[in-house]
Order: sequence, then C-alpha cells, then structure tokens
Amino acid sequence: MTGERFRELLSEHRLIAILRAADTTRFAEAAKVLYDAGIRLLEAALTTPGAPEAITAIKHALPDDAVVGAGSVRTPDDVDTAAEAGADFLVTPTVNPDVLERAHAKSLPVLMGAFTPTEIDQAWLYGAAAVKVFPAAEAGGVAYLKAVRAPLPDVPLVPTGGVRLSDVNAYLWAGAVAVAAASPLIGDALADGSLDELAARARRFVEACA
Repeated sequence: MTGERFRELLSEHRLIAILRAADTTRFAEAAKVLYDAGIRLLEAALTTPGAPEAITAIKHALPDDAVVGAGSVRTPDDVDTAAEAGADFLVTPTVNPDVLERAHAKSLPVLMGAFTPTEIDQAWLYGAAAVKVFPAAEAGGVAYLKAVRAPLPDVPLVPTGGVRLSDVNAYLWAGAVAVAAASPLIGDALADGSLDELAARARRFVEACA
C-alpha cells in the first residue's frame, strides 16, 4: 500500500481502533465486532504477546476492505515481523528513520508517532505517510493540535492517546485527518468485557467521525 492510499483511507474512515492487551485471545473476535460496527482501520500492538499471529488471523477473518496494521513498531526487525504477518500499515510511538527506511523497502506506509513540532516535522520530512500526535491528551488535546497544525498545515495529523468519544468531533474540526482510539473505545472488551457494549461504543465513535 502506498502512503497516498493510506492517507486516502484515513481521510475516508477517520478512525483507527487500537487493540492492545495482556494477550490476543479476543483480538479476532473484537476485530469482527469493530468491523461490523463500521470500523475499517484496525491496529494490533506488537507489545501484546502473539500480536503477529493475531494480525494474520484478523486479516483472514475479515473482508478484504479491512485494513489491519501493526502498532508499537520500534525497530527494523519489528517491520519485518509485521510484514511477515501481513500487516497493511505500521504505527510507531517515536520518530525512527531506520524504521521508515525498512518500511519503505517493504512498501508499507508508516503512521509515525511524534510529540513536539520538531518531531512532527521530522517524521513528515523523513517520509511518514502521516504523523501520530502522541500522547495527544497529555500534550494538551485539541488546543495542542491546533497550535502545532498552524505552522505545519500540510502534515496529516492523527491524534492518539486518551482520545475520548467527546473529543473526536473537536479533533476533526481542528484539522486532524483522523483519530486513533484505544481504551476509550475498546474498554475491557479484550479481557472479559461485553462485546455488545464494545459494539455500541464503536458505533458511537463511527457516528462521531461521519
């Protein structure tokens, strides 16, 4: 997938659901719930043991329009692992040119994590498909996104970290190309929580992004 195509998908769907837990037991089941609720972009964090296998399982379980990425990618070896699992895109927590170089060699777009304006600009200039503003809530939320977007209007920004349902509309109006949500969306569904409640939360997030 090209970086341009990935940006088109971000602009179209405007939401990435992040799967991160102690284990991947319910990843595939939760991914289907999220898909059925209208979410098409999903990220499985490599910090969860068994995440590569879960990425492969999710891709096999969902229709072809599901776009499944690997998160918490920090090294070139992580890029290789994600590529072998069949990931469609990569998400990093930090700016790492080595990761970008390996990802480009694998034709995988990267949503690169950055915090400061300098990091955001570097990630974009190095070749990230889009930049994950992380951790968004701790950085100042919508006000921070507006502040950094003013001098960097060409950079597609995806606020991540503490993004609540009530924040979604404000982030998008402030110029975010999309948002990424973990705990406020997933809740305890990856442990023993209700999948019906996950479906309801997912539908509300999708509606907020419409």
